[in-house]
Amino acid sequence: MKVQFKNMLKAYSGTCDGLVYYYNPRIDKVVCRKNTRPKESSSNRRLSAISKNLKSLHVSDGYKEDLKLYVAMFEQKHHEDKLVTWSNAFNKLMFAMAKQNNLDLAILTREQIYANNLPCISIAQSVEAGLLPHVDGYQRLMSNM
Repeated sequence: MKVQFKNMLKAYSGTCDGLVYYYNPRIDKVVCRKNTRPKESSSNRRLSAISKNLKSLHVSDGYKEDLKLYVAMFEQKHHEDKLVTWSNAFNKLMFAMAKQNNLDLAILTREQIYANNLPCISIAQSVEAGLLPHVDGYQRLMSNM
């Protein structure tokens, strides 16, 4: 839900009355959601392991910049779909690659990515492999992971 303040606060964040408030600079709005804690399950533990492993890949700054550019180009073309941040695009890319190549993201390493020449090495290769939707100008997004 969108949050409106009468005193023009732009950077309020925190929790209050069971809600979480945070400022999203990309959409230039303060957003609010319920503060929920999911029940512990094997699915949650698996997603947590995957998330930690993807973070441990330590993508390069150039790769992050390419993902940010890709998100901007994607949102110009696809107004109804939103990726919002580079990390959302990265997760979408990695899960699509895992599905396409039958990989386990919880144990994937940089060495395996380069040794197997997986398409996630650059954004351009990812788009050409069909892991990310086509956008005009994707060919210049060649920074390596």
